[in-house]
Amino acid sequence: MNRFLPLALLTLLGVPALAQDRVEVVSLEPAHLASQVDAMKTPALLVRFDRDMDTQLHAVCGGGASFPTVRNTYWVDARTFAIDVTLQPDRVYSLDLACPSSSGFAAKDGTRLAPRPWRFSTKGTRFTGSEAALAADRLFAVVQDHYSYRERIGIEWQEIGLKHREALLAAEDGPALALRVTEALATAQDPHVSVRWNDCTIPTFLRPVSANYDQRGVQKEFPKLRRIGRIGMSSRSADGIGYLYVGSFARELRDDFDLVLEELRSLLDCKGLVLDVRTNSGGDETLAKRLAAFFVQGEKVYAAHRVRDPKAESGFRDREDRSIRGNPEPDQFQRPVTVLMGPLNMSSCEAFLLMMKQAPLAVLIGSDSYGSSGNPQPHTLLPGLVAMLPSWQALRPDGSMFEGEGIVPHIHVAATPQQLAEEDPILREAMLRLRGQR
Repeated sequence: MNRFLPLALLTLLGVPALAQDRVEVVSLEPAHLASQVDAMKTPALLVRFDRDMDTQLHAVCGGGASFPTVRNTYWVDARTFAIDVTLQPDRVYSLDLACPSSSGFAAKDGTRLAPRPWRFSTKGTRFTGSEAALAADRLFAVVQDHYSYRERIGIEWQEIGLKHREALLAAEDGPALALRVTEALATAQDPHVSVRWNDCTIPTFLRPVSANYDQRGVQKEFPKLRRIGRIGMSSRSADGIGYLYVGSFARELRDDFDLVLEELRSLLDCKGLVLDVRTNSGGDETLAKRLAAFFVQGEKVYAAHRVRDPKAESGFRDREDRSIRGNPEPDQFQRPVTVLMGPLNMSSCEAFLLMMKQAPLAVLIGSDSYGSSGNPQPHTLLPGLVAMLPSWQALRPDGSMFEGEGIVPHIHVAATPQQLAEEDPILREAMLRLRGQR
């Protein structure tokens, strides 16, 4: 099964592991964190496993300029997977093997490969002076002055600087240095921290979470489910309950988001609505506001933040509230709505969940969100090399910080992958409530 798709658009299958141990990767070619790779002499990427694999499955995830141009994928033998590629010089490449909730890689005995990052760089223009040292000094200065969550998990950044300095100084060119900066910042375990080399973006952290969602389970309740653009799905039950899936608030998908809002308008006559955002990892908060405004009444403060400022006495500027105003008629849904949520939700989707907590007829059902929102801002380390660091601490309306904690649903419903595929318990709870049976 070929899956070379951006993470935001990846079909989430929720396939369960069938055994206790996990498949291991014996080797990668090029190796993880390899630098100075010759683009012209690397026609294929190779993954070797420690056992015979199910050659009907694979999942290599990523997107954008940091994902290689793929010509073909195939199994060389039962233990070797190949990706024929066209690489470019002066680039950093970023792939993820078996990313969370994908079909992944599985052995013939059912054991699975855990999600694994794969990063390498091709040869660029060699440094001629102290570029690497200047970038290293700048990196830890901006972490100290501007990274809003630098104290969150008790990291001693001065020690991290000493630990990584030798590797940073040894970088021979910009792509290699970008890889080493990525490794240093991976210590933060923050999905909003990333590194850019020219137009290539490299994530520093792969979230160890799986979706509490499986489309097969949704289709058991809504067999006439239909797709709306690239990010939406919709249906209506025989007794007049609507279902709307919103998979992303990504700015680059705003045209598809507009299609989702048009579909919502067609569901405004339903007696109740299921709003499913369980695989939504955020994007543009203004898009989230446009959706939530159908359900909020009047103007409400839904969140706040405080911006890191090294010139402020406390290290932060004063708290700033964020508010939402509900739509005027006819763009209002004034009947019960259930919001299905889970651990893939973060960033602007968490802001959306906080907005929906201000909607009087909304009930949030599922699992806690991931807990990551920081409004990342660019910091140039060298021409072409940029560190993206969260600039604010995101707060609930009561002023508490939810980073690392997440947003809590009104009703917790746990579900195994098998349950999600057969009869989605989270959706079932929502339907019972909308039908007045809870």
